[in-house]
Amino acid sequence: MGQGKRLIIGQRSFETQNAARRFVDDLLYGQPLKMNIQEPHHSFLSALISRHPRAGEIVGKGIDHFTVVYSVRGRRCFCLTRIDGTKTDFTFYECVQ
Repeated sequence: MGQGKRLIIGQRSFETQNAARRFVDDLLYGQPLKMNIQEPHHSFLSALISRHPRAGEIVGKGIDHFTVVYSVRGRRCFCLTRIDGTKTDFTFYECVQ
């Protein structure tokens, strides 16, 4: 999808991919670390992850909640906790292409 095309993620509409990336980046850096992300952001992140090329693998048996943690590289990232208690982090950049 080109940079200039409208992007719809869940209930949100973005004029460009860059606008979507800025919104998600603001969400990532605006959330406290290791705290469950509440609505409406939880629903937005669920819609966002459904756009990931490996969404089925990442979601697994289902989403319990999202948090923000530090990755092994020392940067903030979203962490998805599945309903079975397992966790995985993911990059959102692939979700907004």
